Amino acid sequence: MSENHFIRVDGARVLFRYGCLHDEPPFELEICCPLAAGLHGEHERILEQHRAWARELHILPNSETYERYCDTRFDLISAYQYYDLPLEAAVTAAHLMTWFFVFDDVMDIDVSQEKDIRSYRKRLCDRHLELLAGATVSEDDPPVIVAFGDFLRRVRRVSDGDLHPWYERMAHHLREYVMGTHWESLIGPTTAANCNTPLYLQVRHMTVGVAPCFDLMAIAKRIPPGPLLADPFVRRMERLAINYSIWINDLAGLCRDVRYGLGNVVSTLQHDHALSAAEAVRTVARQCDAELDAFLEVERQLPRLLGDEFAESGAGYVSYVDVLKRWMRGLVDWSARSARYRRFDVDMTLQNGTSIRQASRRHGPAIG
Repeated sequence: MSENHFIRVDGARVLFRYGCLHDEPPFELEICCPLAAGLHGEHERILEQHRAWARELHILPNSETYERYCDTRFDLISAYQYYDLPLEAAVTAAHLMTWFFVFDDVMDIDVSQEKDIRSYRKRLCDRHLELLAGATVSEDDPPVIVAFGDFLRRVRRVSDGDLHPWYERMAHHLREYVMGTHWESLIGPTTAANCNTPLYLQVRHMTVGVAPCFDLMAIAKRIPPGPLLADPFVRRMERLAINYSIWINDLAGLCRDVRYGLGNVVSTLQHDHALSAAEAVRTVARQCDAELDAFLEVERQLPRLLGDEFAESGAGYVSYVDVLKRWMRGLVDWSARSARYRRFDVDMTLQNGTSIRQASRRHGPAIG
């Protein structure tokens, strides 16, 4: 871990330092995140249970990968975001984070020219979509599918009755995520599509995987779905929160993405607008602050925008806006603590080309 690359959080101040851009001397920039922060009082139990889940379901291929998994601290992102919510909800959110990153790494590794792996990825995506449509896990499914099925079962159990619309919306958002990651795998990490900001952002909105996390936290907070599910002003706030998440992810992961040749909005801005790397990074940082400012302004305007609807269902709206704010702040805090974005002595992916080849040979015929 190098002091040339870090993220530090001090209250509302978030400091990024970059020493990874080959044609630029090290530089720093700061953004402002004036959102409430917290840490779950049982965060050690979240850590224990989420690691046990990964071991029991064999979702990681070997002990070396398990060590990297521990360093990513997926337990912390839910401990920050679910800081006063039930332990079970926080643990389930950590399981979702684990599945996201394992699946994402399978789809990200640049082995797209190998026909058997292309077929394996396609069938893997199709199998996830089948589970989202109601299929059950079979004994021949690979561990990532088994883990996904277990996650869905847990969420269905706690979202019966009035909360079921949140589950249905989460399933819709997870379908978008799966299809988006397949789209991204077809594009590949180093093609011209990743040098075009509008196209990159269209793909990124699907693959960032934030929307299902909103639904999951709404279930944990037991927010009545009511008018929230279709409200256009809430949709705008979700869009702003997702944009903010993209900027944070790409600022936090820039050094890793540069090192491994992955897509990043900083790179697309450099290409589109003939910017230096430092200029592009600062542009993203300004956009990040502007996105949060816009979000907070819409929040201030909600009572006026919604009128009688806010008067009747204001508690639900306030609670859901809190979901969006918890997500944004927790993502910032986790990004500063996760080794995934700061370790450069080892590859911090949870899968690699070898493990994906092994999985495609072992599970390819069994899943189609």
